[in-house]
Amino acid sequence: MKRLRIVTLLLAFTLAAPALLHAQIVKGELILGGNICQVDGDECYHYRKPGVHVGAGALIPITNWLDVGLEVLFNQKGAYKGDSINPHLGLYSGRYKLNLNYAEIPVMIYVTDKDRYSLGVGVSYGRIVGLQEYINGQSSSIRLGDGQIHWREDREGLPDVSQATNIKELTKMLYTAGYPQDAAIEELVPQVIANSDSYRGNDFCICADARVRIWEGIHAELRYQYSLMPIRTRLFYKDTNETLLKTDDSRVQPLQRQYNNSITLRVVYMFNEHRAKANKEASKKGQ
Repeated sequence: MKRLRIVTLLLAFTLAAPALLHAQIVKGELILGGNICQVDGDECYHYRKPGVHVGAGALIPITNWLDVGLEVLFNQKGAYKGDSINPHLGLYSGRYKLNLNYAEIPVMIYVTDKDRYSLGVGVSYGRIVGLQEYINGQSSSIRLGDGQIHWREDREGLPDVSQATNIKELTKMLYTAGYPQDAAIEELVPQVIANSDSYRGNDFCICADARVRIWEGIHAELRYQYSLMPIRTRLFYKDTNETLLKTDDSRVQPLQRQYNNSITLRVVYMFNEHRAKANKEASKKGQ
C-alpha cells in the first residue's frame, strides 16, 4: 500500500512537471550600480562614500504578482570625510576614509504591478572581503574581529563590557567591577577599557527596493540598506591623551555602535522576461 502511494505521487509529479516548468519561468538578472554610503555612529556625517555594486541574480515567480529574488553581489560600503571642524565634538577632525568591501547575498520578495512597477523587501548577508581604514591619510591597524570593546587585560569574574550600549551602562559595569564610585569616569575608562580595533566580519542588513521597467528587459532600481547589528563599537576621545569626551553633553555619546547605511541606484538587465510575460498571460486565460 505504501509503495502504491509512492508510485502514485511520482507519477502525478511526472505528469505535472511539464506544466509546472512551463508556468514557472526563472528570470536571470545582471546587476550594475553604484552606492552612496555612510557609517552611522562614526561621527562622519552625510552620504559621501561612493562604492561599486555589481553582481547577478535570479527572480523566481511565486504567483502572477509575487516573486522571490536571490542575488550574489560585490558591494562596496564605508565612510568618508575631509578635514573639518566636527560640529558635535567641537574639535578639529582630520580626514577619514573607510573602505568596506563585501561579498553579499540578498534574498528579496517583490510585489509587481502591471508588469512594470515593483516594490521589494528582504534581508542580506555580507562577508567582508576587503577592509581599509585611513586616518589623516595614514593606514590604520584595523582588522577583522568581533568589533567590540574589551577590558585592557584578561580578568575573570568581571562583567562583559562588550554588552554596553552607552556610556551610562559602561560606567555602571565599571563601578560594579569594584572601581570606586568617586573615580572620574573620563579618566578611568581609558585606563581599563581597550577601544575596538576590529570590524565584525559579517553584516546582516534589511533591504527595501523600488523598481521600474524602463525598456524591454531593462529595469532601474533604488535600494536602501541598513545593518541589523553593529559592525563596530568605538570609544571617542577628545585628544591624543585618550581623555574621554564629556558625558554631560547631550549631543555627544562617547560610546558609539556603528552601522552600515547605504543607498544604491542600479540597472538590472533581466533575461527570460518575454517568456515569463507570455506564461503569465496564458495563466490568466486559463490555458
